[in-house]
Amino acid sequence: MRLDELAGARVLMLGLGIDNLAALAAVSGAGPASLTAAVDDVDAVTDADCLVLVAAGAELVTTALAIDVVEAAGGGSGLRGGSGSSEGSVVVLRAPGYPRHGPVCARLERSGARFTTAVDLWMGTYGSDREVVGITGTKGKSTVTSLLDQLLDLLGIEHLMGGNIGLAIWEQAPLPPSGVPAVIEVSSYMAADAHHPPSIGVLTSLDADHLTWHGSVEAYRTDKLRLFTGGGAETPRIVLVNSADPVAVGSLETSGVEVRCIAQKRSRSLPAAERLVERGFPTHLGSNLALAVAAAEELCLALGRGTDALDAALLELADRYEALPSRHVTIAEHDGVRYIDDALASNPFAAAAAIGAVGDRPVTWLIGGQSRDVSLEPMLQALVAASKPVLLVGLPDTGLDWCERLVDGVEGSAEVSATSAADLVEAVRIAADRTPPGGVVLFAPGAPTPPRLGTYRERAAAFSAAVGMLRPG
Repeated sequence: MRLDELAGARVLMLGLGIDNLAALAAVSGAGPASLTAAVDDVDAVTDADCLVLVAAGAELVTTALAIDVVEAAGGGSGLRGGSGSSEGSVVVLRAPGYPRHGPVCARLERSGARFTTAVDLWMGTYGSDREVVGITGTKGKSTVTSLLDQLLDLLGIEHLMGGNIGLAIWEQAPLPPSGVPAVIEVSSYMAADAHHPPSIGVLTSLDADHLTWHGSVEAYRTDKLRLFTGGGAETPRIVLVNSADPVAVGSLETSGVEVRCIAQKRSRSLPAAERLVERGFPTHLGSNLALAVAAAEELCLALGRGTDALDAALLELADRYEALPSRHVTIAEHDGVRYIDDALASNPFAAAAAIGAVGDRPVTWLIGGQSRDVSLEPMLQALVAASKPVLLVGLPDTGLDWCERLVDGVEGSAEVSATSAADLVEAVRIAADRTPPGGVVLFAPGAPTPPRLGTYRERAAAFSAAVGMLRPG
């Protein structure tokens, strides 16, 4: 989907996510026949967002009303005035809060509406005249995006960066200069409506996540891979994939795209990876670094630049790199115990990698959150492989159930015990009492933050605050 396709169309902005709001001015400027924003609860919309909608000439309605109008019109007439106001198709600019396979989108699609996202719209509008590195994966995508962004800075390569990393691409580059490459992180929510593949793709991993949103493991993986396959005959020039992830490799090999497997211990990235480990970063950062370096190589070659400068830039990156917030960051040392915030490990696959990264130290693992019907198998396998005592502390809402299932699952093959806590304050107190000196308290929940508790940022802040309340033993 491109901006020029919105001229004369009846645009329904489904949800007020940061990406949709950032794209609103451009969408309004494209000349749609009408522009309507729909949310479940109009009373919950902030005054600031209302002002943005008014400035763009967008009408705010309930989702239920928007669906009724589209269905009455068969997807072919106005959202504001009901059927017959004018001709034109309905284009839905979907925010992540509305599952692509859920009932709302299903009803709109049956009425003939076409779907896009803010990221898809940007890539369709501006992606054809530049190199675009599109990065996705079940875990590691934000880290690879950050590493590549910093590496390109050190190489002096002008570029754009945004997407799921928390920087709306329409805000970062509403009118990007021609030819300047872009690095875009793409979530499965975004990829579900991808129509314009990047020139260089990166798949960091592929497991199971967001199953209540996608509906099944198969749908999740298919939606994820749409970033590379959703453009019909178009495909990326190359897709770089972590060679250590057989599911990711196998899925790409059957998708028809050109694939290059990237090993974690690549000769070019290995010295920098070893330096990062010396600085205290987890060993699995090496696979992310290898993918970022491979993407940088591809981009340098596409831009007609050599790759000789990469080696020096990598060593500088290794000395300067700072982890993303809540990505396996040591936030405190207290009475000989390390406290690690890995709140972004919000699926079992990422949480399993987090516990594997702490080494042989005794660990108290804080787990649980919003239920998404995902398999705990990665976490179970990490516990079976653990060569250290592990205390599980279950957090609302899934933690108690998860603890019971994981303890039952190890069947005496590992030294695992479990308890539960009402909140992070109690969990940290338990951890402080029961983690021996030299051990680690790891907040890698394996599940998203329950909505009533805010986002991962709020939960990470609560973990940090609870640690800060501890008194010396």
